[in-house]
Formats: sequence, C-alpha cells, structure tokens
Amino acid sequence: MSAGIARGRLMEERKAWRKNHPHGFVAKPETLPDGQVNLMVWQCTIPGLGL
Repeated sequence: MSAGIARGRLMEERKAWRKNHPHGFVAKPETLPDGQVNLMVWQCTIPGLGL
C-alpha cells in the first residue's frame, strides 16, 4: 500500500518539477525496455564542475 502512496506522490512531484525547476538541473525517471516509466529510479544531472 505504501508503494502506491509513494508513486502518487512522485507523479505529483514530477508534474511540478516539469513546470518549474532550476536551470540546468535535470531529473528523469528510468524508462524500462517495454516503455513503462519506473518512478522509483531516477537519472539526475546537477550543473557544476564536470570533474
């Protein structure tokens, strides 16, 4: 049951992020080979020095 609550919250957060996020920051949920989106695993990019 808590997984359903978490997914709902993540969908809301993703919607808000897509509308308004800091320039240069990127956060995208993982896409599975079958095309489904896994909201529990994210690929993120934070701007700054590329060390």
